Amino acid sequence: MKIFFHASIYGKRFYERQYKAIVEICKTNKNEVYSDHILKRSYHNTDKFTREDHERDFRKITNEIKKSDTVIVEGTYPSIGTGHYITIALSYLKPVLVLYQKNPHGILVGDPNRLLFLEKYNINDLDGLNKKITKFILIAKKKTLKNRFNLMLDNEMVEFLNVQAKKLNLSKADLIRQMISEKIKN
Repeated sequence: MKIFFHASIYGKRFYERQYKAIVEICKTNKNEVYSDHILKRSYHNTDKFTREDHERDFRKITNEIKKSDTVIVEGTYPSIGTGHYITIALSYLKPVLVLYQKNPHGILVGDPNRLLFLEKYNINDLDGLNKKITKFILIAKKKTLKNRFNLMLDNEMVEFLNVQAKKLNLSKADLIRQMISEKIKN
């Protein structure tokens, strides 16, 4: 599986050990991990980027997200850029795992996106972290949408979906998937 790893470059000063541990766990599970944009950089270097450097970097990172099957983020240190890449990954329908040691940002907690997963971890429990990442990868493989079909609905059904989707702040497609998932669980 191809995994895109992201975290705050500035936060690397405080959490480099965590970043490396997460990437190593991903690699030991025989996954290909895109992480150089974080692990091989310092915030001092990126602060010196020109506008063209930032544009080239953005295109490269966005392309790596597109090529990835899933995204794993260490989100303990808040970062606008990290949040932006989470949004990009979700817009490309990539399952995203946000790992954190304290409390996740409230906006993440409130997001009903079926592809967004939040997990608290302790860096002193690498076995537990490994289990969380492995579990996420298994779920991500199931959550990847690969099948498409057409569905014809009458006006009453469409209106019902419109109302319910608006109430839950979901797309109609996500609402239908959620309804099917609930039926499968029961």
